[in-house]
Amino acid sequence: MDTTTTTHVTAACMFCQRTTTINLTAQEAKSWKAGTPIQDAMPDRAAPERELIRSGIHPECWAAAFGPAD
Repeated sequence: MDTTTTTHVTAACMFCQRTTTINLTAQEAKSWKAGTPIQDAMPDRAAPERELIRSGIHPECWAAAFGPAD
């Protein structure tokens, strides 16, 4: 099993303007960069974490703007 990781720096959050650094597995990064939908490329990550990776929006910023996720 490949345990190689790669560092991903998110886009700036549209609410707080902070970026976040996240470690992705090599397979997650490769699959996502190849165009696989993020939910398929990273099925073991929670939806709020995938949103953070994809858009840069922090879960707490999302909740403050739109209320808690269902």
